[in-house]
Amino acid sequence: MIYVFMIDDHPMFIDGVKSAFNKEVDNVEFVGEANLCLKGIEPLKESGADVVLLDLNMPEVNGVECCKRIKKILPDVKVVFLTGETDAPFLFDAWMSGANAIVLKYCGKEELLQTMRRVIAGERIIGQHVPFFFDQIEGIKDDKTPTLTLREEDVLKLLATGLTRSEVADQLHITSAAVNFHCKNLFKKFNKNRIHSLLAEARKLKVIS
Repeated sequence: MIYVFMIDDHPMFIDGVKSAFNKEVDNVEFVGEANLCLKGIEPLKESGADVVLLDLNMPEVNGVECCKRIKKILPDVKVVFLTGETDAPFLFDAWMSGANAIVLKYCGKEELLQTMRRVIAGERIIGQHVPFFFDQIEGIKDDKTPTLTLREEDVLKLLATGLTRSEVADQLHITSAAVNFHCKNLFKKFNKNRIHSLLAEARKLKVIS
């Protein structure tokens, strides 16, 4: 059973997410909710939640600060940002706050369910259609930063979360051969021949964190 706590300033959205899950079928139980971060911390402590579904844009204390507070108090609780935000610097800040996943609010139930399962298993997830935010922040690129295709960006950002090539293939619903093809192109563009050195160079150029 996955025990879930939601923090979102739109009560109807919380109700909609909760209604999408069946406790017996999906093995998901909602154990608490709050419409503001400051009102959610104390009940979260007592809820026994495994996962917090957290909005990013909220009044008083935004999701980035809320995530930091949750991680400081409850480091083992997984934080999944469930957001409509597409602003690259804000998403970057959310990722760097210690979030275990970022998923868009209009994702399907299955993507959200799989994301919760995977973060509990120890993965960090950037959901489908979340804008690639590492290289869109003003001033972080220079002339040495290679231009990547959208699929190359997808592969690189997933490798950066610690996934293997086969796991990247599963996440993107493509073949391992396709992932190897994109890796070959990434090696060429970054002038590297190993995954670890590729990621190190990408981090040096601030393409990924």
